[in-house]
Amino acid sequence: MNSFLKWAGGKKWLIPKIKNQIPKFKTYYEPFLGSGTLFFELEPKSALLADSNFELINCYRQVRNNCLLVIKILKRLKNDKNVYYRVREKFNCEKDLVKKSAYFIYLNKMCWNGLYRVNSRGEFNVPIGKNVIQRNKIFDTDQLLKASQVLKNAELKCCDFEETVKHATRRSDFIYLDPPYVTTNLTNGFIKYNSVLFSSTDELRLSALAHKLACRGVKIMLSNAAHPLIMRQYKGMFYKTIIDRASLIAGDPTKRSRFAELLVSTFPMTFNDGKAASLKITAPPNFKKYKSDFNPKCKI
Repeated sequence: MNSFLKWAGGKKWLIPKIKNQIPKFKTYYEPFLGSGTLFFELEPKSALLADSNFELINCYRQVRNNCLLVIKILKRLKNDKNVYYRVREKFNCEKDLVKKSAYFIYLNKMCWNGLYRVNSRGEFNVPIGKNVIQRNKIFDTDQLLKASQVLKNAELKCCDFEETVKHATRRSDFIYLDPPYVTTNLTNGFIKYNSVLFSSTDELRLSALAHKLACRGVKIMLSNAAHPLIMRQYKGMFYKTIIDRASLIAGDPTKRSRFAELLVSTFPMTFNDGKAASLKITAPPNFKKYKSDFNPKCKI
């Protein structure tokens, strides 16, 4: 099924390329959940999902546990500019978690590009999106009910990514890592998770964790920007590929630039030409060619 949320950095475009190439697993882990596109596509029987954004995790918890109440509240909210800004104000001070979840879904569908951004006081401050009044459907009842059932197979946590995967120790575990993307100077001033930036130190922690988990035999797939500093962090035991695609974040689709996406995995993937993904490196002109490597022998 499709996710009921829109999220900056969502992976809907990636699903057709990878969904049939992920190896079999028993437990699914996703520490940077966002819209949960891959989770909802795979519909695993056992999952641990997490994010450092409490409002996001609360939204999923309420859809899982109180879906009919969430739908009842959503039905009262009109597709209207004035209503949007009243709901945004209510969202920032609401204490009832069910109401806050419904407001979260409404704002997500009505705001600019599905962006979640807060100010220095932790208040959601994204403006209404362009043309959403004419074209946007706020929610789909059947989709939310189906999502509620799929989420019943998942444990939901608001925590750091290392805490999320600390029990992933088996070859039957699969972890998808999709952190906030690095920019050219290895700082990220655009996407905030619970008012905390994902820093260069976090990037180093993440790569060290990925190596540790790979050495245990855990199946891993990671997506990030194809930045040279990021690519150098994943050596020896990983397959790597660069995918050139259009950026999905821009108010005007005609102004969206090309973007180099890096996929890192502990298993090989193939594209339509049948070549191993790790051997098919398509780097844009500003990036040096990166030699793919894989070391199946990893000593802990």
